Amino acid sequence: MLHQEATTEPAPAGTGRDGVELQLCDIWRKLLGRTDVGIHDDFFALGGHSLLAIRLTVEVRRLFQVDLTAADLLAAATVAELAEIIRRGSSGASGQLVRIQAGSGGSPLYALPPVSGTVLLYPPVARAMGTDQPFWAVQSVGLLPGETPLESIEEISETFIEQLRTVHPEGAEWNLIGYSMGGLLAYETARRLKERGERVGLVGLLDTRIVVEAGADPDFALRALLWRGLKLEVDIEWLRGLTPEERAAELVDRAVAAGTMPADFDADRLRRMIDMYQFNLDALAAYRIKPYDGTVTVFRVTDRSLEDGTLPEDLGWSEVAARAVVCDVPGDHFTMVEPGQVEVLGRRIKEQLALGSAPAVPLA
Repeated sequence: MLHQEATTEPAPAGTGRDGVELQLCDIWRKLLGRTDVGIHDDFFALGGHSLLAIRLTVEVRRLFQVDLTAADLLAAATVAELAEIIRRGSSGASGQLVRIQAGSGGSPLYALPPVSGTVLLYPPVARAMGTDQPFWAVQSVGLLPGETPLESIEEISETFIEQLRTVHPEGAEWNLIGYSMGGLLAYETARRLKERGERVGLVGLLDTRIVVEAGADPDFALRALLWRGLKLEVDIEWLRGLTPEERAAELVDRAVAAGTMPADFDADRLRRMIDMYQFNLDALAAYRIKPYDGTVTVFRVTDRSLEDGTLPEDLGWSEVAARAVVCDVPGDHFTMVEPGQVEVLGRRIKEQLALGSAPAVPLA
């Protein structure tokens, strides 16, 4: 454990008040390709994303012997905040609940995880909504060492409700969003809360379909990780023939060689990431959706070139929800949460949150 004390003197951009902050600023400059890093700058606001976050955790472990989680990075996204965790030697946090943005008032917005189980895609969404919006997220059980992934959407939803109740203001309405699979989790969570007499506000489904088709690609989880995360082109048939341990080790070697993974990233962590994809996909495939006596808002991408052209405008949600509102947002299924598109998505979510249960208005 480190015992360096920070001074209260202001620090110019790119510097720090002690050795920990100085080293963190240096790490950020290298990872983000910037020279203007200040100790109070937000990692994600400067261009940080999930892959860079992984590299950051590896560098912190190498330099300070402190293991950071996704929750640490989201709750302490500045050099100054992260330095405090490092000086203590750990965050002391536990569980899957992550506060992304404290906000200044109003009902919180809760974001539920996509198939990857991580919630690192949500900080840009929160920022685009404005710093006044309280914003929490919940990551999947199974990403951390020793955790056993949950096996059904129903069980996952119940676990999330238990965690969210610990921070939910008494009497406040529940506002939930979810990207892709996270939308189904938001829907099931809202349905269960409403059945119990709770007040449910926004149920925001970020380009989420109502079902996973039986004939879907059985290797979708692996393909998604390769394409979106590691950016590798590998023979899936060959990978399928390897044991989970061999597969993780092979992918780490290739990703390190390709420069998309830091050199000392361990295969065990990657294996948990792959397993998380598969556990969540299995839970989706087994899920039998039930009716919801309320309104859902479908944030529908305008670039549908990745679709087969047969999907209904509301992605099928009017079949199960009492009312489905469609709100168009720019980008395709993947780029809608990336810089250049996410700014509009955040504004649209904030507008729909303000409207509550009122009908959606046409949005330019």
